[in-house]
Amino acid sequence: MRILFPTDFSDAANNAFVYALHLAKDLKATIYVLHTYMQPVLTATHGGQPEIVPEVYENYEFHQFESYKRHTELLRSIALEKDLAQIPLTFLFEEGTVVANAEEIIEREKINFVLMGTNRAQGLIDKIFGSNTLGVIRGVRVPVLSVPKESNYKRIEEVIFTTLFRDNDEAALQEIFDIIRPFGVRVKCVYVHKEYNAEVIGISERWRKKFQEEKLEFVFLEYKESIEHTVNVYINQYGADLLCVVKRNRNFLERIFTSSISNRLRVHANMATLVLQEGDDPGNF
Repeated sequence: MRILFPTDFSDAANNAFVYALHLAKDLKATIYVLHTYMQPVLTATHGGQPEIVPEVYENYEFHQFESYKRHTELLRSIALEKDLAQIPLTFLFEEGTVVANAEEIIEREKINFVLMGTNRAQGLIDKIFGSNTLGVIRGVRVPVLSVPKESNYKRIEEVIFTTLFRDNDEAALQEIFDIIRPFGVRVKCVYVHKEYNAEVIGISERWRKKFQEEKLEFVFLEYKESIEHTVNVYINQYGADLLCVVKRNRNFLERIFTSSISNRLRVHANMATLVLQEGDDPGNF
C-alpha cells in the first residue's frame, strides 16, 4: 500500500501526518511526503536589472529548500516521538502546483490513495492549505482521505458510505474495501430516501451477494430536512470513524469541507472523510 501525503507543514498538515503514520502502520504502507513550491513571477526587466532575475530565482529556490529540510527533520522527529520511526517515508520536493505534482507522482509511484490535512472547523477550507485539498480531490484519479485538524487517529471500527446505489458506486465500494480490509470492520451503506425504491433494493441485494465475503450492512434513512441533516442525525446517534462519499455529490462535499459552527455538518469537523472518484474520469464535483 502506498500513500501520498502532500503537506505545507502547517499545524493541520502535521496533525494529518501523525494520522498518516498510524494508518500506515496498520496498513503496512509506505508514505510519500510531498512538498511543493511555486517560483515567483518576475519580468525580464525586473527593477530595470534583468541580469539579477536568474539570481533571484536561485536564491528563492535555495531558501525554499532550506525551509523544506528543516521541516522534514521536524516530521522525522514527530515520527520518532510517536514511536513510528519504522514507517517507510519517501520525501519529495517539487516545483509546481500540488495538483500537477500529485497527478504525476500517483502515476509514477502507483499510489493507492492521497491523505491530506484540512482546517474545516474554522471555516478555512478556501484559505491556506484547504483549497489545495479541494484541488486534489477535483483533479486526481485515486481516493483522497481528508483529515481535519481536530481529528485524532483511532483504529477504524465504523465506516459509513453514503450512496445513491448507482453503478459507479459499486466500484467505489470496492475501493473502500481494498483500503480498509485489514481492519476487518463493517461498512454501512447509507441511503437517504423520500419514498420506496424497488430498484435500490435490487441493487443492494446484488451488492450483498458480490461482497458476501465482506462485512457489509445497508441502512435506509427516511429523508428529513436535507440529506446532510439526515446523515448528520444518524452519525450523531450511532457514530462512525470514517465517512466515505463519492465525488459527484458537489453540494454534500462542499458543505463537509466548508463546515462552520452554524453548518448542519459540524459533526464532521473532527471526522476523516474518504472521497472516492466516480468511474475512471475524475471530472468535477
